[in-house]
Amino acid sequence: MTLFAPEPSAAHEGVPWYDVVVCGGGLAGATFSRHLRRERPDASVLVVDGQTYPVPPAAHKVGESTVDIAGFYFASVLGLAEYMAEKHLPKLGLRYFFGRAGEPFADAPEIGLSAFCGRPTYQIDRGVLENDLYTMNRRAGVEIATGAKVLDIDLAPGRDPHLVRYTDGDGVARTARCRWVVDAMGRARFLQRKLGLGRPTEGEFNAAWFRVTGRLDVEDFVPDDQVDWHKRVPGRRRRLSTVHLMGPGYWVWLIPLGSGNTSVGIVSSGEFHDIDGMSTLPDAVAWLERHEPAVASALVRHEVLDFLAVRDYSYTTSRVFSADRWGCVGEAAAFSDPFYSPGSNMIAFENSALIKLIGDDARQALRPERVEELNRFVLGQNDWVEYNIHSSYSYFGEPLIMALSFIWDTLVGWTTATPQMFNGIFLDEEKAAAVRAATPGLYALTLQVKRLFKQWERKEGRQGRNFRFIDYYTVPFLREAYERNLVEGKSADELAADHRHSMAVLEEVALAVFLIAVEDALPERRARLHGHSWLNAWAIGLDPERWEADGLFEPTTPPRSFDRAYADLTELFDAAPPETGATPVTLPIQLRL
Repeated sequence: MTLFAPEPSAAHEGVPWYDVVVCGGGLAGATFSRHLRRERPDASVLVVDGQTYPVPPAAHKVGESTVDIAGFYFASVLGLAEYMAEKHLPKLGLRYFFGRAGEPFADAPEIGLSAFCGRPTYQIDRGVLENDLYTMNRRAGVEIATGAKVLDIDLAPGRDPHLVRYTDGDGVARTARCRWVVDAMGRARFLQRKLGLGRPTEGEFNAAWFRVTGRLDVEDFVPDDQVDWHKRVPGRRRRLSTVHLMGPGYWVWLIPLGSGNTSVGIVSSGEFHDIDGMSTLPDAVAWLERHEPAVASALVRHEVLDFLAVRDYSYTTSRVFSADRWGCVGEAAAFSDPFYSPGSNMIAFENSALIKLIGDDARQALRPERVEELNRFVLGQNDWVEYNIHSSYSYFGEPLIMALSFIWDTLVGWTTATPQMFNGIFLDEEKAAAVRAATPGLYALTLQVKRLFKQWERKEGRQGRNFRFIDYYTVPFLREAYERNLVEGKSADELAADHRHSMAVLEEVALAVFLIAVEDALPERRARLHGHSWLNAWAIGLDPERWEADGLFEPTTPPRSFDRAYADLTELFDAAPPETGATPVTLPIQLRL
């Protein structure tokens, strides 16, 4: 069967026809093919796959860690919930340690979960997953040419078919005709380069990573007699998190794999750390000895399986989908940063959007303006993640600022990005319009909070608040956001109500973060806020000379209290900064929209 009737053409007589040709059979291409066949079982699909199977179980690939969007995509959209639970490890959220070389690891401030949240996420062993997806897709009727190499993609206008020229596993030259072509060939970015669509990103961010045999467990960094430390996360389950070891301009990941091995990575800003100092395995180990000695000490008990270093890994583009019937998914589209594990999230968004456009085309309802909307949505997600993360590297070694930045980013993610996937908002024009109407000023607010963090890090003489352990799921407004928003099956009206509520919470939390920043960096200015019980969250900043001009004391929303958000945050820390004679702002009103 086929979605599209091939156009008759004497010039291409004998050339096989497919509704969709997917170039690349890795994570993005394999999940796209499965998703398409589940949505459109009558679609004829060819995957031109450079891999041969089985790939090694400990395949050396990026994309091992998922968060809520990708977890939902794998479990619910792709129908892999039972498979993921059986073959891959559950993920215990994100975990951060802010230690210093030479100090006991148990003294490092920690952010993470003590127990699993309600919706599953996973630590993926890429080799295992890709082998199994290959088998699943073959059984579902997807034709897969393995060991193949794409030679060229001839894009055609109008109703003419695209031509994909490739060599098969035996080196025989072949050609396929198709209505749609998908580039899933990874960082080669075949179509992006062919069409000259790449856009530069600011700064240079680099990574070096490798896999080691066996279980490299952060729990082993702390002696068993440190009972209180181990009791924070019962059952020695910290290793199931994506562990981030944080420092100025860098982070180190530890990710467990279902094969029993462990992935270790160093990610850094070139402004702080030269990639040449970690571009070989010996150099990377020496770098760890200087910056994260607990990891370096543990490595001697493990065999290193592989190693790779990548310079300047981030890139983006001006287009990922076209009304001329092509699209790019996964790393063939854009790549922001591995921090916050967004890679599989982007695959979920890209695959879903492109399959929606293919479906529209099959119904003869493909509209160029709709292609543009989905193109903007996907690139907007990628480009905000890139900016948000890259601008944070300079304060990665600052526990207080980073703790509040992570909490803010998690709140934004759970209230805005995650519902997009759980309820298909970006795929439904009515839902998308309702959500946009309910969230005026959202982007401007998130940008203003990011500016606040950047101003904060540059302030000297900060007072500092300390913490030992923050279980972020116990922060009341975060837990409420998770339980409210990670729910599928909601109507446009319900989603609009959720987002109005979320905007109110975001505004209150932004003001609470601002107050903490003032108390930390400008304690002498705290008294100036007396008598201003409600403020303009879109005008927060740490330049007091700008407060009046920017409209800080002229709020544009109904006055209410942000005492609760302030209390939720300050209770996470050991002690308040030195006495400034100020008290938290208070109003008798407690309004929730």
